[in-house]
Amino acid sequence: MTYSGSNYRGSASVPPAGGGDGARFAAAATGGPTRRGLIGSGIGLVASIAATGGGVAIWSTANNTNNDLDRPFDLDAIPEDDRPDKRNGAMNLLVIGSDHRAGADESDARSDTNIIMHVNEAGSEAYGISIPRDLWVHIPEYADASNYPEYTGSNAKFNAAYAWGGVPLTVLTIESLSGVRIDHVVEINFDGLVQVVDALGGIKMDIEAADASGYYDETGVTSIHGDRYFFPKGENFLTGEQALDYVRQRKQWARGDFARMQHQQELIKAIMDAALSAGVLTDQGRLRSFIDSTSDAVKVDTSFNVVATAINLMDLRSDDLVFMTAPNRGTGTENGESVVLYDEENGADLWAAVADDEVGAWVEANDESEGA
Repeated sequence: MTYSGSNYRGSASVPPAGGGDGARFAAAATGGPTRRGLIGSGIGLVASIAATGGGVAIWSTANNTNNDLDRPFDLDAIPEDDRPDKRNGAMNLLVIGSDHRAGADESDARSDTNIIMHVNEAGSEAYGISIPRDLWVHIPEYADASNYPEYTGSNAKFNAAYAWGGVPLTVLTIESLSGVRIDHVVEINFDGLVQVVDALGGIKMDIEAADASGYYDETGVTSIHGDRYFFPKGENFLTGEQALDYVRQRKQWARGDFARMQHQQELIKAIMDAALSAGVLTDQGRLRSFIDSTSDAVKVDTSFNVVATAINLMDLRSDDLVFMTAPNRGTGTENGESVVLYDEENGADLWAAVADDEVGAWVEANDESEGA
């Protein structure tokens, strides 16, 4: 079984999200921006600060935001026979990142980052499970796939599910792999990530020096994209574009995509810390601006209730948040492609723990699993 990295726990409030499916909680609360620009934590943060900070005016703004969110994903439209049952009141929110930017053809968008956020039924523990984009999985047959429906029903890299059938097929693929019911979905693109970080006035991140062959630099890491930013090793203050650029990188580290997933997880913490230190909780002008920016940045499913879940999860803190990566056996080859090989035995144990709301016990028994 291959895991890399270490435990990543936050130091600021974990943002609530979701609600409205009849269970005590309807959705989990956090997501992480990535190469494909995601930040599910943005919507949860909107709920968190709206519920704690600004009185009637801010509460009204939050409710308006909840009502005005773009809701293109109807999970109830997925045939029930194809989906696992929900066993308890725990929350499972799928956070998806898209590489779509304004003016580009949305049909060509890809999702290279997917994080399942699980919050236990008591609302006292939260877990983020990153799914490698290259994980070799079975993509269920899906006649309604918008691209290449004839390819479905076969094995492929995980991110093929989004390329072929968007959010519905991604949900079906995760549920087929895990047996875990996905309650809600949050999706964000490149522009959304930049908006959220800039609305907070920027973030601080601890930059990891490049260590891969051909990229080694003990002083920091240079981007291979766009403006070719250089990020010095150690703490850096990043704008939205810089944060997006850093968490897109993977080739400069020997751990490749696993390093990138670690940086995604670290970015979630950085955004939470920035929301507190920037005074977003106490300045109504900044709060309104942030809410407006975040609401424009994401797409959610039809039953995602931001405000209700904010109330339910107000006591959840980032120290309760633990990140991990879906169990895998490292990289290998399938059909001539370099892929991440799924660890079926340990994967089955983890997903059973998620479905039964016993993830805490699983983590204690598999402490090497924490972190990307």
